[in-house]
Amino acid sequence: MFLVFSLSEMCIVVYKISLGYVLMIDLSRLNTSTTFSDVLKNNARSRPDHIAILEPQRNISITYKELDDLVDQVAIWLDSKGVKQGGVVSVVVKNCIEYFPIYLGAIRLGGIINPFPATLSPFDLLKNLSYTEPDVVVCHDTHAAYIKSQGFNVYELNLCNDIQFFDDISIKDKISVVPDNVLDANAPACLYYSSGTTDDPKGIIYSHDNMMSLIGSIVRGFGHNDSDQHLILLPLGHTASINYSFLPALYTGATIVLYDSYLRLRTNLWTAIEEHKITYMQVVPSILYSILNTPFSTYNRDQVSSLSYVGCGSAPLSIHMQTEFQEKFDIPVANLYGLSETGPTHFDNPLDSKWQPGSIGLPLDVNEIRFVDDEGTEVPIDDIGEIIVKGPNVFTDYFKNKELYSKVVIDGYFYTGDLGYIDSLGRQYFVERKKDLIIKAGVNIHPGEIEEVLYEHKSIAEVLVVGIDDEFYGEDVKCFAVLNKDNNAEHNIEQSILDFARERLGLFKAPVSVEFVESLPKGPSGKYLRRALR
Repeated sequence: MFLVFSLSEMCIVVYKISLGYVLMIDLSRLNTSTTFSDVLKNNARSRPDHIAILEPQRNISITYKELDDLVDQVAIWLDSKGVKQGGVVSVVVKNCIEYFPIYLGAIRLGGIINPFPATLSPFDLLKNLSYTEPDVVVCHDTHAAYIKSQGFNVYELNLCNDIQFFDDISIKDKISVVPDNVLDANAPACLYYSSGTTDDPKGIIYSHDNMMSLIGSIVRGFGHNDSDQHLILLPLGHTASINYSFLPALYTGATIVLYDSYLRLRTNLWTAIEEHKITYMQVVPSILYSILNTPFSTYNRDQVSSLSYVGCGSAPLSIHMQTEFQEKFDIPVANLYGLSETGPTHFDNPLDSKWQPGSIGLPLDVNEIRFVDDEGTEVPIDDIGEIIVKGPNVFTDYFKNKELYSKVVIDGYFYTGDLGYIDSLGRQYFVERKKDLIIKAGVNIHPGEIEEVLYEHKSIAEVLVVGIDDEFYGEDVKCFAVLNKDNNAEHNIEQSILDFARERLGLFKAPVSVEFVESLPKGPSGKYLRRALR
């Protein structure tokens, strides 16, 4: 556990470990900006000609001065469309430079930005938009006609070989003065929908202060600076891209190198990293798996030396995959943890001499983390408990659902529904979702433990373990597996996997059956959807 105190402009962090307390005074938290609109203005003044965003696929880029000017224009355009302070601007676009001025233009106006991944199904998108009731929806042509037919105020984004927005606004326009809105740091700034493991997505509200606190802690914890080159491959509509790359790059005045998707870059990944001297790349486990199994014509670690490590989050990362990637490419993988309601809360620094696979690392400096039992009492070191989080980064409310908020935020602590533990060195670990726990004959069985063992079987590429109803035990263990195409010629693979698990886990914990599938269900962020298999 650690505590955070703020005195004036200093951030004092007290780490509590088994040997006592360590006091750190962090003077880097000297950011006078209270919103990301201010951050951008400061960058436009201090480094106007520095490239803010580069989009190699269209061979276009934008400087911080150009971005700031365009954000002004978008803010005025939104105002002309009836968006006022507190109004919601939903954006459903593919990865493109145009996304950034829309996001920041809504914030500059005092509105609430509400991004969605462009990969959402029409059903899910309509459900979320109907609940949100946005003032304006900005989208690509893929969704425009359908959303408009449902009665929403829709503006279609036009993409070409220049930075272009709508018929009545482009980067070449010079529009009048931005509305003089004074932004309250405690006012809502962002509305994100959870892509988590519950059946119904939840609208999560962040204030300007939440966002500044969160991103500041990421920048300090991860060691980001203004010389960074962030590679964005994940959908910009998801918080992984926003929190790990977009906003940290903006916070420091760094450069974003943007691709529309990982699949477009897949076979040329290392070439792009070398060409653009990428320093940080955020992925999900399914992308790590793809990189591991993509035949690259050449690979030279020295040619991609700018990339010191890869960040991986949004879904549990197996130790097997983490170590295999490091051994194959000589690039460490940081196992990152966080939730939609908190943003990233920990940093697992793979460059630390004490680093070891499996941990989610240490909490970032704005968080207080505890591990508690069902009564809310803190559990001893190495005992598993629910992870609860407190800090200025924790969201302010659920959209239209204060009742749910009051159930999960108690005395300032957000009860995550995740299980984990802390070791004697203060390193912390995620085990699994509390709801994923399998209770067999009154004994807790952790799916993650079984999955780690099964990943060692040569025929398994991906695996998920779930609890199934059992008349005798109450619940028992079932495995869903995707076979590795290079190792699936073995006779009676199911029996081989079951025997393998029994030898290592014992009969009680081992799966009673294996079902082979072509793919495992995932949400828009790449997170496994265990509920779809139950």
